[in-house]
Amino acid sequence: EQPCKSFQLFQIKEGEINNVNIDGILVIEVADLFSRKFVDLLVKGGEGGIYISDTATEEQRKVLEPFFAENVPGFLLVSKCLGVKFVNINLNQEGRTYHITMPYGELKLSLTLGADFENPVRLDNCMFKFFFPDIKICDTHFWKYNDFERDWEFLNRSGVIADFDLEG
Repeated sequence: EQPCKSFQLFQIKEGEINNVNIDGILVIEVADLFSRKFVDLLVKGGEGGIYISDTATEEQRKVLEPFFAENVPGFLLVSKCLGVKFVNINLNQEGRTYHITMPYGELKLSLTLGADFENPVRLDNCMFKFFFPDIKICDTHFWKYNDFERDWEFLNRSGVIADFDLEG
């Protein structure tokens, strides 16, 4: 069985790195994980690309690139950065469905409704709870990626959406 692949969007609602405001910036990490074992995931991670919104100013780019390429990947899957690119990233939300596009990939997922048919299903007792206190389960309609010698397309997979405070 192959190790997992990961497509992550960071929607920075508000933040600052080295006194530089980074409010509203979108960043995507796509990872090819080295192992399918959870313990290896935390220790080894994987390799992949980092994509930062081309709306970032030059000042924001100077702090975002090293932050995501060197700091964040330690526990967020990309331990070996294959490259950083500044690209057009779009995030569209209609109801409970999210559609993310960029030149090298695309992801569409919807929050999975719980038994009350109003609120999303949540993961409450899992190992990721330490990093992500509010994990919501999603149905991933599709995601595809084509860059850094990888060409992937997945249909009808699971996914998650989680809010968290990113500090470093």
